[in-house]
Amino acid sequence: MHTVNIRVTHHRADVAILEVFAFPDVKKALKDIHALRSVKECVIIQTCNRVEIFAAAEDVNLAYHDIVDYLMEDVISRMRARKAFEHADAECVPPELLTKHIVQFSAKLHDAMEVEYHTDALRHLLRLAAGIESMIVGEDQILGQVRHAYNLAKALGTVGPFFEKVFTKALHVGQVVRAKTNINKGAVSIGSAAVELAEQELGSLNGRVVLLIGAGEMGKLVAKSLAEHRLKAVLVANRTHEKAQRLAEELGGRAVPFGELESAIAESDLIITATSSPEAIITRELIGDREKGLVIIDVAIPRDVSEDVASVEGVRLFNIDGLRSLAERNRRAREKEIVKVERIIEREMGLLIKQLYRIDVEGIVRDLFKEAERVRQRELGKAMRMLGNGIGDREKRIIDDLTRVIVNRLTSPIAENIRRAAEQGDQEAVKVAERLLRGA
Repeated sequence: MHTVNIRVTHHRADVAILEVFAFPDVKKALKDIHALRSVKECVIIQTCNRVEIFAAAEDVNLAYHDIVDYLMEDVISRMRARKAFEHADAECVPPELLTKHIVQFSAKLHDAMEVEYHTDALRHLLRLAAGIESMIVGEDQILGQVRHAYNLAKALGTVGPFFEKVFTKALHVGQVVRAKTNINKGAVSIGSAAVELAEQELGSLNGRVVLLIGAGEMGKLVAKSLAEHRLKAVLVANRTHEKAQRLAEELGGRAVPFGELESAIAESDLIITATSSPEAIITRELIGDREKGLVIIDVAIPRDVSEDVASVEGVRLFNIDGLRSLAERNRRAREKEIVKVERIIEREMGLLIKQLYRIDVEGIVRDLFKEAERVRQRELGKAMRMLGNGIGDREKRIIDDLTRVIVNRLTSPIAENIRRAAEQGDQEAVKVAERLLRGA
């Protein structure tokens, strides 16, 4: 079994590409990809700045083509639906506009897509769990996101023994690097980076009115950073009003019903939005005409704020792309720790490869013992028939035990040599053993 990783992340993609590539229903995507003929196991990691597919397959090249075909079909289908919605007053979407739009985005998507195979794919997963592939290097949130992705796939039955070992190792590495290095010491999250960007734009958050839309994990990270400032007021809005109330209480703020967003926006100096809504929450109409300046930071994928909001006078609109300069500064500050993390990853990679190759040959080893036992039973039966009634049950047990011990002692060293060859990467020796045993 081998691994292929197909991904679109902040490294190559802007927020528009990430938005198009992100799955609206991760569970459905997991089931669909796992159902592809070439894919044996599958995990999807999707966050605000990455969509990553890890697939286990016997033939990773075939799996890659099957997955990419599925992805392009899925993305194009969603793009068609979106364009149809945008042109709802027309009898149909102008074919030339739709074709041009799809061709342009398909080209951008291919440019943004990264693919890695085998040990490169595995190493990337360990780096991801360690936090050094994140936009904000050293963030702790990614480890929980990897764990959630694995647990979801496990619950849906899209992982087996191979990825169980792979993701268990990745989670272990994530914990080890945080315990043995300072990669996450004073680390900021996307949420706190958003607050830092707001502070740069407004000069200071002291005495400001802030509206936080979204009370999920990202909203809580934003709230944690906001709590460090002397704000005039904090307003919290969420689809589930009870969640907004709980978070508002922690901040000493006020929960705002979704139906009252317009008035809350009107009194705000800063809006940070981080929901999982499939469509824009803040529109040009909702903003209206402003009498005072407003900074909006949208860290959601898909975006919570429609692009035309940026045209409102006095409004400064930012999204995930606006955090790149802060992310680069954070990376430079952690360069020494990144080197330490990479050493740990290389050591753990060696151990992981040994474990995985053992999985690959366990089927051969099982067949070896199975064939040895079949021969033993056949020859034991012949011997018992030849002896007839001349021996009792005690003697039969002794002979049975004796033959079993002899076969095991002869077979076990062969099995261990096959495992050792696999661990050392001697695939030719493994193939010879497989041909001899299975006649392949």
